[in-house]
Amino acid sequence: MRLVNTKSIQLEFLADDNVPDYAILSHTWEQEEVLFQDMGSDSAKLKKGYAKLESCCRVARENGFEYIWDDTCCIDKTSSAELSEAINSMYRYYQEASICYGYLADISTVSEIPNSRWFTRGWMLQELIAPRSMIFFDKHWRELGTKSSLVQVLSQRTSIPESILCDSEELETTSIAQRMSWAADRVTTRKEDRAYSLMGIFGINMPLLYGEGDKAFYRLQEEIMRVSDDHSLFAWKATTSRGGLLAPTPAAFKHSGDIIPTVVERNTLSSLAEAASAGDAGSVWYLLAQDPSGTMHDEARSTICLAARGGHERLVSQLLARRDTAHLIIDDQARTALSHAAECGQEAIVRFILSSATIHPDTRDVHGLSALWYAVYHKQSACAKLLLQKGLVSGHVGGDGNTQTALWHAVSYGDLDLVKLLLQNKALQSTGGEPALCAAVSNQHFAITDLLLQHGADPDERDSKRRSPLQIACRQDNHEIVALLMRHGVNADVLDTAGKTELAFATLIGNKTLVKVLLENGANPRAKCANGKTAAAYATGQEMKSLIGNQRWYKTLLDRTSTNRSAMS
Repeated sequence: MRLVNTKSIQLEFLADDNVPDYAILSHTWEQEEVLFQDMGSDSAKLKKGYAKLESCCRVARENGFEYIWDDTCCIDKTSSAELSEAINSMYRYYQEASICYGYLADISTVSEIPNSRWFTRGWMLQELIAPRSMIFFDKHWRELGTKSSLVQVLSQRTSIPESILCDSEELETTSIAQRMSWAADRVTTRKEDRAYSLMGIFGINMPLLYGEGDKAFYRLQEEIMRVSDDHSLFAWKATTSRGGLLAPTPAAFKHSGDIIPTVVERNTLSSLAEAASAGDAGSVWYLLAQDPSGTMHDEARSTICLAARGGHERLVSQLLARRDTAHLIIDDQARTALSHAAECGQEAIVRFILSSATIHPDTRDVHGLSALWYAVYHKQSACAKLLLQKGLVSGHVGGDGNTQTALWHAVSYGDLDLVKLLLQNKALQSTGGEPALCAAVSNQHFAITDLLLQHGADPDERDSKRRSPLQIACRQDNHEIVALLMRHGVNADVLDTAGKTELAFATLIGNKTLVKVLLENGANPRAKCANGKTAAAYATGQEMKSLIGNQRWYKTLLDRTSTNRSAMS
């Protein structure tokens, strides 16, 4: 992977297994962009686009990044093989970047954001969705805000739900047609790029064939059909088409934004399954009598499970009461009727099954997930509370070790009452998935963060990206949570993913308020970064140097250490 060194503004090649943290630029191409062939020669500085590259490097450097990625100069577009690899990897490049800078070259104020040309270009769609962190700048490189702070403006302009903008992993919860609709009004210079710019959003890899024109979009849809059963791909409308099932352009999906995903069975459900779903007790009993084994269709969910999902309490109670229907209590994924009822928010059925004791509430399916997990994941708080009243302890996490815990989901949703219930039932003893504390800090839920810490959550536990709660809070500039974490004994001097202390990071970016918060709560100004430097080495300007160099901070740290030792002796 090629990256631009932010100090030398020269290209460097780094092996895929040794790529450092980097910033990435999202911008519309203008006249005289600096290309791969220009890098390393004096001609680069003579181009109009060099000022943009130079400014991006300056901002990244000030934020502590040694490298940036810019599509204009980091790809040798004369090599078809390299261009194909880069475009197929583009979504991942933006997704894995530590920060994305969205440069809006044609506006000067926040109110002008919706009018920027940036929102009309095809490639910008994935560059908006993929990055986990994003800062927008105006034409003078003045900060306009972050993707989080501007999420309402961005959602209104693009019709992309706020949940997707806040978390690209939620993309899979949307239908094919919805995603296509976001690209309906966007344009690209090359016809083929209307398709190629969407590959990452649909998780598609395919060879590039510039010169194929409109065929590229048909090829994209054919690839989507290979990997998805979502029939909303055919929910489009166009005045002209070639007469087939596939749309001619993304514009055909302009009015498909409200099409939500549906669960489609690979085969048609049996009439028994249809009767159970509809709560048609007469038909269910008639069909069961014709086929006592209940195996009319291998792909159908169990009869009781389908009735439970539909909220048909009387039919569920009748089926549970008979010994000869006991085999209908789980589906082919080992999910129980209780699990399905909890997922769908069918409180009456959950209450009935729990009272009848016909199903153990902590029974797991083939994925290791319990009824409690499904209730929390699908935001069915009332059902989750009913299950927790049974005193469940072990039902909080998926058995595969990769699924996020029920506590993590409750924390992410900001459901304080449910988090309290889970913690009372020893949810912190569950293992696997991401730390709930990191989720609380990431979503800036102060009360939940405080509650987790009070219940013994490890303040130094890192997420899968090796970020500590303190690092996350500092990157969000959330002073209240930073102070809260430090009051609960977080190690403020541990190094972040870039090898710096949080105090060094705050000093580097010139955030005086954050520096004060860290110092006031015990951060050590003499703690060293991985490169051996202290925070003082990153201080610029007399005020910051005076702040870091003030000996009273170090005295305060020594006093606190002495007090803590006395308290323990």
